[in-house]
Amino acid sequence: MILLLVKDSAPWLRTLERQLSPYGVSVVHYKNPLKALDNLEEIRPSILLYDLQDFPRHWKILAKFLREEYSKDELIFLLLSRTAAPLEEANKALFLGINGILRFEDNVDQLSQQIREVFLRYGTFEIETDETAHRVENQTPLAFLFQHPRRKHLVTGVLIKFDGQHGVFKPDFAHEIADLSEGETLSGGSLRTPDRLIELNAQVIRNNGQLQLAVQEVRGVTS
Repeated sequence: MILLLVKDSAPWLRTLERQLSPYGVSVVHYKNPLKALDNLEEIRPSILLYDLQDFPRHWKILAKFLREEYSKDELIFLLLSRTAAPLEEANKALFLGINGILRFEDNVDQLSQQIREVFLRYGTFEIETDETAHRVENQTPLAFLFQHPRRKHLVTGVLIKFDGQHGVFKPDFAHEIADLSEGETLSGGSLRTPDRLIELNAQVIRNNGQLQLAVQEVRGVTS
């Protein structure tokens, strides 16, 4: 079930529910974040989809509360943005345990596909490991985002391997990295570990649907 926090009752909401229903996904719509929070235990959603423009002030409080009660696998918290989210806001979202930011430009088909990909990722996700891969507690992937070097939109996903110098990036949405080539630099990346936020630059070593990355520079660490 998806708990959708959006102010209006536009026709696209019904279209989204109709497109997701064949996959066994129902949508519950609330117009008030605080009321939704009061009924969260009763609704028990798999995904909370929150409109960033409709409720710009509540999401940080909501995220902090939810992550004290539920892990990122137990309750997926997605921000829905109708404009490109500023990098500063994206970093805050990463730090607070938001699973991802979905860009919505009134294309319900695209939004529906993004949500299906999220369900697929968290329902079947397996961590690649080898003897040299960095392992964190509970084998949790490390959230990572960066700004696309040419199109400048934010690309989100996880590092499924990371040893401090090299990593393997699995994107939330594969098409967002399809045009990245060997040698390109990803500037202003943000890596969320269990206890800190690391800002870094990385270089693309290989792109085979996932990005093989080499860390070029660590720009800052926030505990």
